[in-house]
Amino acid sequence: MAWRFKVVLVIGFMLATFVAVMSSARISVEGGKPTLTYREQEVWASASTLLITQAGFPWGRAILDDMIQVDSGTDDPILIPKYGDPGRYSGLAGLYAELAKSDEVQAEVMKNSKPGESVVPMVVQPPGTNSTLPLITMKGLGPTPESAMDVAMRSSKAFREFLDRQQAASNIPKDKRVEVVVTQKATNPELFEKRSMVRPIFLFLLINIGFLALAFALENLRPRSKRKGPPAPRQGDAPTEEHWAERERHQVAA
Repeated sequence: MAWRFKVVLVIGFMLATFVAVMSSARISVEGGKPTLTYREQEVWASASTLLITQAGFPWGRAILDDMIQVDSGTDDPILIPKYGDPGRYSGLAGLYAELAKSDEVQAEVMKNSKPGESVVPMVVQPPGTNSTLPLITMKGLGPTPESAMDVAMRSSKAFREFLDRQQAASNIPKDKRVEVVVTQKATNPELFEKRSMVRPIFLFLLINIGFLALAFALENLRPRSKRKGPPAPRQGDAPTEEHWAERERHQVAA
């Protein structure tokens, strides 16, 4: 049996355990004491929600019949609706989600970021449909729950400031600007991606299987010797002195 080489198996188990642990963690010294820290971080997610609208909250009005006069340069002023087409805000949500991915916005969000932090802007869609709502979410990802929430809030602030700068640079009057309102600062963080245990488990099994195969190979190369005693006398024959002497030597050797 391979268990005859249990020392080899124990060494293999200890080596497999050490390699598996070191593949998922590293040893660091903090305060003079060695500690284990994970090589891969968990990924947590939190989202901030933004509403695309305009001043006056047209979403609360049953009828958009308010009109405003526009100077046409003639004696007859032109009347136009005060509020924009609600469907236009849904289209702007898709555009704004892409603008939130721009280098300028991303650079502002990542200015004071920590390793493992990122943001994913997305358009909100009703379940089971391909249509979009006038809402976008800033999905913040981070190695800790607090980090994910901070990224979500930081990204929504960065995008709103970016939009304000663009509107001011274009001299758009405030009463004619599209507004981006924060409806939710950050959701409760949820675990988005766990640490992968595939590598340590694979290495642990691989090394143990290798040492088990080594133990079987040693068993085949060095089989257990079978000791044979003196041949028993044939039936009807009396034991001879030679038989008793051989039996005594065998017992002493054993």
